[in-house]
Amino acid sequence: MDYPQEVPCPKCGQLLPFTPRPDTSHFGAIRCPDHGFIWISKPPETAKPRRRRNAELIPTLPADRQAFCWSCLRHRDHLAGLRPALVLNAHHVIEVQHGGTDDPVNLILLCTECHAEVHRRREAFARYL
Repeated sequence: MDYPQEVPCPKCGQLLPFTPRPDTSHFGAIRCPDHGFIWISKPPETAKPRRRRNAELIPTLPADRQAFCWSCLRHRDHLAGLRPALVLNAHHVIEVQHGGTDDPVNLILLCTECHAEVHRRREAFARYL
């Protein structure tokens, strides 16, 4: 990726040396003598497209796969009656960051508790990969 040598300060317009920051979610940073340290966002053409929200993924599943949690097998109606109520979340079997897609074959529904547990276990075992 080509980084600019100088970037204008968004507050005063003064051209300042640009420091790329690939170790963060930001594009880079500048240090303005008048305004201090300023993060520079990625230009729109390099920004990642937004992913679909979880609620938008659930209707893509077949109707017979939308009624229960695939881990604990509790039905949607039972989960809604609990206090606090639990909801079903779409979970990617192969994570998007590892090449998974939003296709229904890569999605299962998990209740809030089971979804959190799956991610805790993935994190615990990630050190062995």
